[in-house]
Amino acid sequence: MTHQEIYTGDNEPRIGYVELQVSNLEQSLSFYQETIGFKLLEKREKSAKLTTDGSTPLLSLIETDDYVKRPLGTTGLYHFAIVVPTRQDLALSLVHLLQSGYPVQGAADHQYSEALYLADPDNNGIEIYTDRNANDWIQTESGWYVGGADPLDAEHLLTEIKDATWSGLPDKTRIGHMHLQVANIEESEKFYVDTLGFDIVAKDTHMLFVSKDRYHHHIGMNIWAGKGLPQPPANALGLKHFTFAFTDEEYQDAKQLLEQNGYHFEEHEQSLTVVDPAGNNIKITTIET
Repeated sequence: MTHQEIYTGDNEPRIGYVELQVSNLEQSLSFYQETIGFKLLEKREKSAKLTTDGSTPLLSLIETDDYVKRPLGTTGLYHFAIVVPTRQDLALSLVHLLQSGYPVQGAADHQYSEALYLADPDNNGIEIYTDRNANDWIQTESGWYVGGADPLDAEHLLTEIKDATWSGLPDKTRIGHMHLQVANIEESEKFYVDTLGFDIVAKDTHMLFVSKDRYHHHIGMNIWAGKGLPQPPANALGLKHFTFAFTDEEYQDAKQLLEQNGYHFEEHEQSLTVVDPAGNNIKITTIET
């Protein structure tokens, strides 16, 4: 990636939906609808899908009887990130969260985005954010993006509300990125960059951010809790898998390199499921044309 390249903002969404294992479906449905603002798309006895536009699933919830809590100090979900279209939408979410009394764990200005942080009833991390104009994102000479963790200017953000009122997440909301707790940055780079073809957009000894389309990051990874963390049990609460869309060319290249580099995957009807070195499940699909 050259210094001149930058996200154009008109690319197809890359992340499709996130699937979580939850302890209590009704409790999670209440939280994700009433507190976060999703709409119910489909519900069965032990599972449900949530949407914002009435047709596109963004979050899948599954309740199982034999679940265990995810142990501390294991790999898995750090947070999944919901990106809303405008600063006004983020401001409305902030006011709604404050009025609801649900604990907000943090808020930050990342330079390329502004974000709120909280956790669901099963302690799954959630980020709600909005992007700044991509022309204002700062790049290094190598083409990596310069982020930050400055305090969010909530007072200025709230001036965006004007006469608007919160009515849930807007139609054009999507899953913006995934942030994962991994065991080894080098192994993760070999998998996501060398094999799946993601571009590095930020990196240090404890974190790695990668993306497609020159976005500031589609997948973040960190070892902030320690290197060499074990994987959680298969029935642990939390992330079951997420979907990511590749172009046809990207899909074929990734399939070939997965085979060459010895990663096991399963393919079914032009989608493949693979597990990253930290045990995170990814379903790779192709972009609809």
